[in-house]
Amino acid sequence: MLLEIIVAVVVIVVILVLVGVPLPSIITLLAFVMMGIVVLAMVLFVGFFVVTDISLLFRKRANGKFVRITDDERFERAVYQVDGTEYTCLFPAENIARRKLYHTDGSYPLLISRSQKRRTAYDRHSLIVIAVGSVFAVLFAAALAAGAVMLPQVLF
Repeated sequence: MLLEIIVAVVVIVVILVLVGVPLPSIITLLAFVMMGIVVLAMVLFVGFFVVTDISLLFRKRANGKFVRITDDERFERAVYQVDGTEYTCLFPAENIARRKLYHTDGSYPLLISRSQKRRTAYDRHSLIVIAVGSVFAVLFAAALAAGAVMLPQVLF
């Protein structure tokens, strides 16, 4: 996919040069497109963690027993058992030090869904990812706000 994007950009630049668009204008256009892609990625990152943080409000605490790692989906996820019901972690299972993190003999603190329809959970590893990601989301949101304030001054 990356190769197709690069080829498309090269083709567009060649067409613009053949049409007679000045090179500084093409470079400026490419810079704005790249900046737009970065801003879109930051907005999606912030949005993901805002939704995740809000979903934490609708969870309840429980202690669960680690059962297994799923291998039938796009990515492997941990499965925990709470009061005889299995809950699948929403985040991928950790690959680094997997043997040290997941043990079938211990009890793990979880945040499980209140609804019995969705049997999903957040384990301590996913909560750490959410905490760190939320901090970066706040920093990205501040950077986006600062950029939005400074952009008119830079352009005009």
